[in-house]
Order: sequence, then C-alpha cells, then structure tokens
Amino acid sequence: MGKMPPWAVFVLHTVCVLLLLTAPALSATEIARPKATPALWRVQHGTSTVYLFGSLHVLPRDFSWRTPEIETAMAASDQFYFEVPVDEAALKDEKQFIIQNGILTNRRTLRGLLSASEFQTYSAILRRAGLKPVYFERYKPWLASVMLGLAYLHSGDLTTLKGADDDIMAYAREHGRPLLYLENIRDQMKLLTAGDDASQLKALKNLILTLPRSRDQETVLQQRWASGDAKGMSDLLDGYFAGRPEAQDILIDSRNRNWMPTIRESLARSSTTMMTVGVAHIGGRKGLVALLCSEGYKVERVGTNENACGSPEA
Repeated sequence: MGKMPPWAVFVLHTVCVLLLLTAPALSATEIARPKATPALWRVQHGTSTVYLFGSLHVLPRDFSWRTPEIETAMAASDQFYFEVPVDEAALKDEKQFIIQNGILTNRRTLRGLLSASEFQTYSAILRRAGLKPVYFERYKPWLASVMLGLAYLHSGDLTTLKGADDDIMAYAREHGRPLLYLENIRDQMKLLTAGDDASQLKALKNLILTLPRSRDQETVLQQRWASGDAKGMSDLLDGYFAGRPEAQDILIDSRNRNWMPTIRESLARSSTTMMTVGVAHIGGRKGLVALLCSEGYKVERVGTNENACGSPEA
C-alpha cells in the first residue's frame, strides 16, 4: 500500500466529525464567536462530585472555550476520565488497527470502486489539504470517509487538530492528576468499521455528494456547543439518527450504558472527578445526564443551578 503517512493517527476522534457531516443543520458561513459558555454538569452524591463535560473533539486552533466554571472544576478534580488514551502506545495500536482493518485487499482500489467523477473529487480534496492521493487509493471506504471529511473541513491544519478534551488532558498531566479512560483505542476504532463493505462504500459516495454543506453544519455544531445550547445539540443528534435507532445504540447509547458503572464507582468514593466525553453522550433521553437522573442522582448545570433532572433535553 506504500508508506503509511504519519497523519494516519488523526482518526482517533472522528466519530464526531462523521456525525456532523450528515446531520441536518442551519445555514451559516462563519463561526460567530461571542464568549463561549459550553455546558458543564455536576453530579453529587454524599461527599463525592463528578463533573460531566461534553467536548467537541475538533475545534479551530484559536477557539477560546474555557469558562471560570470549567477552570474551577478542573482545579478541584482529583482525577480525570476521558474516552480513550492518546499516548504513544495508543497511537501505535491505532496504526496497527488501520493496517489490519483499513486497507483494501485483492488489488482493489478506490479508483475502481468509485465512479470517475467521485474519485476525481476525492483526490482533489486530498491534494488541496497537502496530501498525496496515491497513499489513499487502497483505503477501505470507512477510512477513506474519515480522511476525506478531515481533509475537506481542516485542510489548513491537519497536523494540529485538537479539541477541548486534548486541552483538559494537557492540564491533568501538567498538574500531576491521574488520567483514566472509559475505552481502549481498538474499541473506539471498531465503531468506524461497522456495517458491510457495500454500506461503507455507499456512505463514502454519499459523503462525497454532501461535502459542500458540511462547513455550515460544522459551524452550527460549534455554535450550539459553545453557547451551551443543550436542546439544540440534542435536536441535531435526533435529526441525524432519525430512522436509524440501531446506529444510535451502537455509537452512543450502548456506550453510555457501559460507562455508567465507572461513574457510579467515582460517586462512591470521597473525591472529585472530571469526566470529559464527546458532547453527543451528554444530553437526550438516553444520554448520561438522563441515565444518572433515572438512578436518583442529583444533577445540575453548573453556573445556573438548573436541575437537569427536570429537563429531558439536558
């Protein structure tokens, strides 16, 4: 397949990117950037506190999102939970997963699977991002979709992509706090390979067709996240998963259920924990806030004293 390019590790946080590319969105041309106030939730049980923060895994380089409430929560936390590690061992495992599961076999290539115009669009977008299409001709459709979305939306900063969770990880390391994880990298990577070859190819073809609207969709996602618009975020996700409950369960709901024992354990010890996960996992009827409320925990939105358990769209 040729040399594995060093930026292959950027598929770590792409589930969120793929969601926003196909979710319904409002029209926008630029990111309006008033002071950002992303939502932060506090769960209390006895002498224990868990802060829940929904992150966007990819943000513009100069996007300022920290609030005094978030800073206070970070400073108070004894330990930090994230979805997956991003250390050297995780990146090595990710690269091995790509080699084993992301490369077409039997001399098949995307040039042969896509129409001439589709392959031309695919190659042109990669070239504009400073990438060589020859490295990508044997990528399986799921991996090609990941790289195409990133190259289209972030052509100027592929080597510096990071999100709010990356900043919080850096803070925890700098302050000597334990970093703990809810999943391993292979578990998360497997989410991107769901479905058979035909469905993955269909998804890639659809992505190529819908790319022109993706910038506006990303803008709206960032705006709603930055403004703390919990209901708006839930509406975006509801629109994406409409008619696809099985996809929602695989990507979001089942993982939320799997994470609940860890949250319970954190609430059972006298400590303060900050748990940062993708924003898609926080709200909605089956989100982490709703699951905690259903088990009788007290959940409130920090800075507003809003009782999250009284609002199904938290």
